[in-house]
Amino acid sequence: MIEESNLSRRSFLTGAGLVAAGIAGAGLAGCAPQAQSEEPAAAASDLAATGEDEAAASTADDIWKIAELGEPTETIQADVCIVGAGGTGTAAAIQAIDLGLKPVVIERMEGYGGSFIGTEGMTGLETKYTSGENCPMFAGAYNPDQPYGVKNAMNTCLNFHHWIPQHKLYENFFGQMNETIDWLEGHGQVFADVIAIGAGPKIWHVYDKGEDASPGGHFMMTFGAEAEKLGVEARFKTFGRQLVIEDGKVAGLLAEDEKGNVLKVEAPVVMIATGGYANNADFLYGVSETKNVNIQALGMDCRDGDGIKMAKAAGAAMAEGLGTVMWCGPVTLGAITATWTTDAYCAGVQPTLWINQNGERFCKEDLWIDDFAGAGIAVRNQERTFVLFTEADMKRWETDGPDGQVFSFGTPGTPLAEAREVLQAAEGCHVGDDLAALCQEVGLDAAAVQATVDAYNAACAAAAKLDGEDTSADEEFGKRAQYMHAVDAGPYWLCEVGDGYYTTCGGIKVNEKTQVLDEEGQVIPGLYAGGSDAGGLYGDSYDVKFAPGSQAAWAVNSGRLAMKDAKEYLGK
Repeated sequence: MIEESNLSRRSFLTGAGLVAAGIAGAGLAGCAPQAQSEEPAAAASDLAATGEDEAAASTADDIWKIAELGEPTETIQADVCIVGAGGTGTAAAIQAIDLGLKPVVIERMEGYGGSFIGTEGMTGLETKYTSGENCPMFAGAYNPDQPYGVKNAMNTCLNFHHWIPQHKLYENFFGQMNETIDWLEGHGQVFADVIAIGAGPKIWHVYDKGEDASPGGHFMMTFGAEAEKLGVEARFKTFGRQLVIEDGKVAGLLAEDEKGNVLKVEAPVVMIATGGYANNADFLYGVSETKNVNIQALGMDCRDGDGIKMAKAAGAAMAEGLGTVMWCGPVTLGAITATWTTDAYCAGVQPTLWINQNGERFCKEDLWIDDFAGAGIAVRNQERTFVLFTEADMKRWETDGPDGQVFSFGTPGTPLAEAREVLQAAEGCHVGDDLAALCQEVGLDAAAVQATVDAYNAACAAAAKLDGEDTSADEEFGKRAQYMHAVDAGPYWLCEVGDGYYTTCGGIKVNEKTQVLDEEGQVIPGLYAGGSDAGGLYGDSYDVKFAPGSQAAWAVNSGRLAMKDAKEYLGK
């Protein structure tokens, strides 16, 4: 259990619902006879401090533990062992086949997919869709007067991340995007459109979803079928557990199936692609700055940090920003599971009135439309968070659709027909004519909330006279006038929200070839990491405003980069 002050009182929401994520153990000093001199008292204080330090160290060690295994009952050989069959691992496996290597894939789930099924599109720079006259101009770019190509996007993102990422890594990653889009199409993928998210550049390559419910689900179904067609050997329902290191080099992997049988993969190259640690609440709170008592992982329940932990046990260093998370803002408690492409999700992220545990606003709520990562961090930094809107808002959404675009599925003009039913059934949603009574239900100070509402309504009245893009009415935060809707009549909808997040982005330290580095900055020969297991791509947040879909693009590109270098490493 986590004992740091920012790691307690947490609720962690998964596709299965709400579960405890770690309740702090309070180390209380018992009553004892008062010391007769200062010396024994000081010793007792030192002892207490030592005990607290040991408890903290023990807690920190616990989140890094990896499974102990028995002797292998089966051994197989491969050129490359790939741990994980999401976007990163599947791309690596197919690229390995293309390069004449023999891969073996180890995957804990029943088939290909992983958390990549939750993606909708990926960044593509200087592709056939974003080149020439189709190359966008972007006001937020490092060079706003130049087309938003590879160099411009690199400089823009490096500046946004305060130059924490390596320039050479970005060169390889961003520079391969064009080739990767063609490569994916060559392996059966279809891109439906290239669009922008919010005020960002028009470089988000959205996948075709065929007859399936989601673009990412369709992508991984067809991508997995391609891997099978090419003859990739995969062991599903099997967990990667420990790296095998011999003479300072990778020699393979120990894995465990669902029955506890241990498999040894003898391979001179191992690629770690297990998807990060999004579903491991203790680990997330342990390495991040998260303050919100409610968080919700969006996506498949298969990301426990296995790959990151086994890499550290083998001597790998962690990149700066291990606790970087792709926060995405309000998720109404009980209304959303692993799948978020719903009307209820759209309603929860609309630019209504957002308040914290003190009944106060904490950001301009239309921030979500332009930069959901920024909105997510704003929510992360509160202890509890709520969205407040009225029946008039709900009726407007049911008729006219959301006020602001929500990715590719929530479009203004398309009614949110199912939001009401889902939200009303959610435990976090409270509806009624008496706002003070609703505040009492959720433990908010009604007077503080009313004061916030009054100030907000005054700003809304001023905004009604302004152009929609004018921000002057909201003197505190600068929210645009078109999103200022008064909270002036019931029924009121008061929804407690957790902070949603799509994936974790911090992880193992890699170089520009995705080779894993040790604490001295030296390559661990034969070991690679990519996707959400690799860190160093971001600063404190995801760069959706400048490179929408960059994490999905990194997943596929890192898998390809790793196998290209592995071929050279193996001399094949």
